[in-house]
Amino acid sequence: MPQHRTVLHSDPKWAVERVLQQAAPCQWSPSYVVDSQRWVLPVIGLSEFRVAGQRVLLDGLTALCLPTGVPYQMRPLQATDRVSFVVSARPGAPLPPLKTPAVCILAPRSLWQMRLHWRGTQGDAASPFMQAVPEQRGGAGGIAAGPGTRGSERVWRARQFMAQRVSAADGKPWSVQHVADAVNCSAFHLAHVFRQNTGMSLHGYRQRLLLALALQRLEDGETDLAGLAHDLGYCSQSHLGAVFRREVGVTLAQARSALKR
Repeated sequence: MPQHRTVLHSDPKWAVERVLQQAAPCQWSPSYVVDSQRWVLPVIGLSEFRVAGQRVLLDGLTALCLPTGVPYQMRPLQATDRVSFVVSARPGAPLPPLKTPAVCILAPRSLWQMRLHWRGTQGDAASPFMQAVPEQRGGAGGIAAGPGTRGSERVWRARQFMAQRVSAADGKPWSVQHVADAVNCSAFHLAHVFRQNTGMSLHGYRQRLLLALALQRLEDGETDLAGLAHDLGYCSQSHLGAVFRREVGVTLAQARSALKR
């Protein structure tokens, strides 16, 4: 798949790259193998990985660690350009062995801290990321697992639907009921199985996806905060600003200024 890599940070233990993959057909890639542990954090676009007999859905919040020497395949789930952060351990780095893929869902505050760290800090490139990961890290059979039971299949489809709606950023309102309708079950039942599988509410997950996109839009140079709030489906700039400050820890204007630099 055609791609462009930009090195954001490098030190003796880790390398951090921003990877732009051009729009490609939604089909599986050839099989690849990494020579050292590699974390993939999508920020734009939706994709699926197949590794160690598991299917893992990667959206704007989910991070996947690929074990050394384990074959994997990937495919885009949207025919659009995709952007990811890739955190790669240097060959020979002293890390605990990982024989199966690990996945976690990152909070918007962690995504914000990583962006700041990778833009100018001279310390350990992976420090803020690795501090955030252990809180929700688990095998691929957990929060990011592919469809298995009927409940987990619905959670998978709900996550995919929400990620696609968020990436559309068309200002059209949508709710948890729309998600339930898309997966053909009641909102009550979906809320129950979703929390069982992810540890989060549907509303909380949806909000985190929106804030992750807001961060990316600000980093891409967005200056119209009112327009950003409208595109993400918030009723006003002040509404988005209040949620953003609570979950990220800074105001929209502060984030815009910091990421612009």
